[in-house]
Amino acid sequence: MGNLMSTPLTEKNLTLVQHKHLSHAIGEMQGYRLQMEDAYCDLNDVIEVELKESNSNTSPSLNNKLNSISSNNSPASVSRVNTASTDTSLQTSTTMSNPDIKNIPINIYGVFDGHGGSSSSNFISEILPLTIKRRIENEINNLSIEDKLKLIDPNNNETLLLINFPKILKDCFMKVDKKFYHDPNNNSGSTAVVIIIFKDYIITANSGDSRAILSRNGKVKNMSFDHKPKNLGELMRIHNDGGYVSQNRVNAILALSRAFGDFNFKLHNNNNSGRFNLSKNNKKISLTPPEEFQVTVEPDIIIQKLNNLNDEFLVIACDGIWDCYKSNDLIDLIRHQLSLGKKLTEINEIILDNCIGMANTVTGIGFDNMTIIIVALHSQSNSLDLWHRSIKNKILDEKFGKYNH
Repeated sequence: MGNLMSTPLTEKNLTLVQHKHLSHAIGEMQGYRLQMEDAYCDLNDVIEVELKESNSNTSPSLNNKLNSISSNNSPASVSRVNTASTDTSLQTSTTMSNPDIKNIPINIYGVFDGHGGSSSSNFISEILPLTIKRRIENEINNLSIEDKLKLIDPNNNETLLLINFPKILKDCFMKVDKKFYHDPNNNSGSTAVVIIIFKDYIITANSGDSRAILSRNGKVKNMSFDHKPKNLGELMRIHNDGGYVSQNRVNAILALSRAFGDFNFKLHNNNNSGRFNLSKNNKKISLTPPEEFQVTVEPDIIIQKLNNLNDEFLVIACDGIWDCYKSNDLIDLIRHQLSLGKKLTEINEIILDNCIGMANTVTGIGFDNMTIIIVALHSQSNSLDLWHRSIKNKILDEKFGKYNH
């Protein structure tokens, strides 16, 4: 319970961002902590798929497909892609400037809960989403023209066969962690829960105990699972790398078992420190691989097919929120407030106030930084206002019967 102020900072940073296919509200509050160590990302962008190929190398049938795609893109679809409000139900459009490039919308949301300082969470929030986006774009543009055409076809279901999301995300997490190691301010750590919405899939990569959930018809769909030292798999890895768990903490220090940074539990742990110099001259002496560090950054990946009819919203938050709310309780609260006509920013404010109101010196909850992102999935409604109206009526119908409200 150290590093706390006697009275909390309850000023909130509330942000609402609207797009045509989805919108999101961000809520942040420092609370009792001496500084704000949380960070987040909310990237709304497009993957540029290059379709140009020399005519001499392109079969007549493939040329016909390319011409068909170019001719089927109307000016209306072009304008939608060139605004921030991209409709993912369209999936692809031709850019105004180059008909040989198709755009596929991509959204990346993340919450990064720092500990030991804010340098790690700030670094990761800036570098990781762009690294992921560029890696996905490179992977796609290394595909054959035939596979690219499959990918941009909204009726084709081979997305997961064409793009190896688990490998991409694990590689990106490892790469960014390595970059952070060379940063001069690398003396802190951070969790990371990242959600990617691409075509009709929700892909989650999680390292640590921040969490993401999906409301599907009011029921919780877990999009991540917390990495705690006492979990059997985590415990075995920690022990195998020369560590131990005491009071549910790695080496009696760290309350989570996966994170960016925290390099004292990685390269310089007891297992490796005596072997660094020896390994330089003797290749038979190997160091612990990054996946098996006491505290590893390797994420778990969960991929969920997006159900436009039943999927209502996503919640991405740090453990300062989840310490106060069980997943199903938070879904119930959000839906209840939506049924009362509350907007997303108002709901975030209510959640933050409730969490700070739960501060308890016995249990220790309510004293952490708090960050929450609610993502409204409204590709069927085409606007946030219509989504608010639709989900309000849906929830009231569930409570009181159809048309009785």
